[in-house]
Amino acid sequence: MSMATTVALGLEPLDVLFFRDGRPFRVGTEQIVSGLPLPQTVAGAIRQALLQEARCDFARLRHALGEGRSFAEAVKQTCQPDHHWIGQVVVRGPWLARWLNQEKEEQEKHEKYEVLVPAPAILHKPKKGSVDRLRRLHPLPDGQLPGWFPPQDQQGLRPLWLKELAVTEPAEGYLTPAGLEQFLRGEEVAAEAVVPASKLFAFDHRTGIGIHPDRLTAAESQIYSLSFLALKQDVFLYVEVVLPAEIADPELLRNITHLPLGGEGKQVKVHSLPQSFAWPNQRPQGEKQKPLVLLTTPCPFQAGWKPQALNGCLVAAAVPGSLAFSGWDLARGGPKPTRFAVPAGSVYFLESGPNPWPQSLAESDEDRQLGWGCCLTGVWNP
Repeated sequence: MSMATTVALGLEPLDVLFFRDGRPFRVGTEQIVSGLPLPQTVAGAIRQALLQEARCDFARLRHALGEGRSFAEAVKQTCQPDHHWIGQVVVRGPWLARWLNQEKEEQEKHEKYEVLVPAPAILHKPKKGSVDRLRRLHPLPDGQLPGWFPPQDQQGLRPLWLKELAVTEPAEGYLTPAGLEQFLRGEEVAAEAVVPASKLFAFDHRTGIGIHPDRLTAAESQIYSLSFLALKQDVFLYVEVVLPAEIADPELLRNITHLPLGGEGKQVKVHSLPQSFAWPNQRPQGEKQKPLVLLTTPCPFQAGWKPQALNGCLVAAAVPGSLAFSGWDLARGGPKPTRFAVPAGSVYFLESGPNPWPQSLAESDEDRQLGWGCCLTGVWNP
């Protein structure tokens, strides 16, 4: 059986970046703060670049999408047969990453790197003082919490608990590969394995003023501020592009050296990495271990916080809020309806593993191809 080809890319900003969140920009909006890029933003930029390289007819593509065709069907109608595979490309990510060879020459520098994922929501640290190891929430055995009455559609779910006298708070930041392996093996995670966000990126605050479209003069009382995303030195965005087996042409992807990414006309330099990141995964060994799933990219679910793929297996879940997002509908020429996603770092405790194990928790092929719902498997000890 032939295997798909995975091409690892490093997206290195040439300037600050800007990514809109789900909030509208209208009269009275004084500040717009960029967030980290969403999966659909990066996937859309890569799709567009591939279609441009293939000399696709974008007018026909827009028309096909307006008729309700899927992206794959629209590509078949508007591209040459040799490039129909573009409609089947799967983009995974993005994730923050950093080069490990800072002192090397430019070519050698891009050979070694590490990918960082948002810290799992069950990892906690003391509010005061410091520790060498982080604490982790565990599901309480049935009946141990008086007054625990979950809703009717969540019967059987157990509360998460931390048996710790000191007051704790979530360990926010990004987990290193070593810390990720410790977490997925069910071991204690070293506190130093969580990298604070301030060491990976910051925000560049700038002020602007509204312009009258007719007179091209400054509008009175229309001052606003923009906060751009500024990645720290040697930090970049890591993305995996999965090409269909045998029919894809990796050279078409490797011809892309720069990408427009996000708003305000910002660009990133595209590095084709020598090998993809070795993602750790851990399955239960024996009856004393149970499986868990860690979400590494956000994902929208029909049931809000609960993935369909894990129905019948769930014991407990740690979901730290929700993420609103929209986008631009190419066919309609307007914004897409707002959707809500579970954030990366969410953890799902299972009684048994689903059969088969999903490579993504996304509930539609389109979401999966855009990079939503990437996940890793680990274990927890009841």
